[in-house]
Amino acid sequence: MHRIFAGLAFWTTAALAGEFVLGWFLSRAIVEKRGVDAQTLFQWHMMLGIGIGTLVTILHVMTMFHFIGSGREIKDHAEILGDRADIVRRVRRFKALTFPFATFAPLVTGAAVILGGGASTGTLPGWVHWSIGLAALALNLVAFPIEYRCLKLNLVLLQQVDAKIRREVAPAMFREEAP
Repeated sequence: MHRIFAGLAFWTTAALAGEFVLGWFLSRAIVEKRGVDAQTLFQWHMMLGIGIGTLVTILHVMTMFHFIGSGREIKDHAEILGDRADIVRRVRRFKALTFPFATFAPLVTGAAVILGGGASTGTLPGWVHWSIGLAALALNLVAFPIEYRCLKLNLVLLQQVDAKIRREVAPAMFREEAP
């Protein structure tokens, strides 16, 4: 999971940064009153903004669901092993580190997308959209490494629990048969 997340987070970060640059060029084109260039930039900025907002949301929600599912699995196996206290503490720590970011990063990104509509119609000052967009970029830049690190540590915990079950609970089930 962490490898898939890393690739998606990389491309999402690149897209967010590119969208921010595209918005900057759009604001310059509007200020300089370039009609055709500004309209084309505006269309691209709107389409990409909605797509990137959706991608950010999917990526963070996917991470939350992974921790919910794997956490349940780990806790169930920990009960069998008798190491419940330590393992549950570690699972809760992963969730405590990732869930605030995985919740607020898509919310702030979505707010930037929505407020972009207000900025495009002139009902909202452009600096509000720009500021929220910059906050979304910054929040995702902070969130992605934390989520990645927790996903890697969660995999290690899964492997440790699996190895302990193979070794202590049901070694006969996992023994390699000689041909």
